[in-house]
Amino acid sequence: MTLYGLIAHPAGHSRSPLMQNKMIDKYNIDAHYHAFDVLPEQLEHAVKGLRALHVGGFNVSTPFKNNIIKYLDEISPIAEQLQAVNTVKNVQGRLIGTNTDGDGFWQSINSRQPKETVVIFGTGGAARAVIATAKQYGVRKLIVFNRVHSDWWARQQEISRLTNGGGYLEDLANNHELTEALKQADMLINATTVGMNDSRTLLTDYQVSLLPQHALVVDMIYRNQQTTMLKSANQRGLLTLNGLPMLVNQGALSFEYWFNKLADRKLMMKEIEE
Repeated sequence: MTLYGLIAHPAGHSRSPLMQNKMIDKYNIDAHYHAFDVLPEQLEHAVKGLRALHVGGFNVSTPFKNNIIKYLDEISPIAEQLQAVNTVKNVQGRLIGTNTDGDGFWQSINSRQPKETVVIFGTGGAARAVIATAKQYGVRKLIVFNRVHSDWWARQQEISRLTNGGGYLEDLANNHELTEALKQADMLINATTVGMNDSRTLLTDYQVSLLPQHALVVDMIYRNQQTTMLKSANQRGLLTLNGLPMLVNQGALSFEYWFNKLADRKLMMKEIEE
């Protein structure tokens, strides 16, 4: 039996084992997927242990997506661009990392959804993966909002680099810029953790009402099925989506990377929803 898994801290809440083991069972693969809770100071030992166990591959989640790179043999162009890895494959003893977060996000969006102009909240790892892959999914203009912090200029430069100049960073506190951006948005994405564990939201009901009627509102949070932002958008009659489809799609892409077999996304979604 070949071992696959997830390294994260904490790892206990992860739904990845449910959906990955469901797909492994479907194809009768002699493998098992397990979530490993790894303390941050134990990362190097954990990777050495996974090598010693000849694992077939593993996912990487918070807080290891950046630090894992120095313990791998090779990374893909998208992982290089993001300096973040969420999926590793063992190829004849060489650990090769890639990142399925961006593609996983965009493949969870209906292809008919207008998305020329996209507004996104946050500049963290998940946000950057979405930003870096946006252009290839038809996004022309990307407006990123964040609170001003000490490395603001560096973040501005990075967003310009990730989008080849097609995206720019704005201060979330700038009401005029936010209002103008919301009025023209085909899609609004919350890539922050605001609203994950409580009823906080980045937008007032009035601000949500500025969105065009065809706009899609996506909250990448999946632990809270209906965040305050999504409730507000639903009340306006807007289309909404939480983070579960992205979770399923990036997991499906990981499965396909490891096994060269087509993942059944509907089956994976059913498994984690139950």
